[in-house]
Amino acid sequence: MASPAPVTERELAEVLIDRLTGVDITTLHDEYGAALEQVVTAKLDGLGWADPPEPQPAVDLMQALEDSIRQARRGEQ
Repeated sequence: MASPAPVTERELAEVLIDRLTGVDITTLHDEYGAALEQVVTAKLDGLGWADPPEPQPAVDLMQALEDSIRQARRGEQ
């Protein structure tokens, strides 16, 4: 009698995910993996990518809170 083929870690993980969560992993899509693959392909093809956008200035949360309180108080009067 032939011994069964060894089970890979991936196969075991798929069985566990299916049994424990009931999620069919064949319906899932890895967006991060797809984006990473695009970056690697572009790099291998010698293509660049757009420069990142300029950072926006940080919002002063204390000033925004104080402004909100002042505005709320004006509405009460």
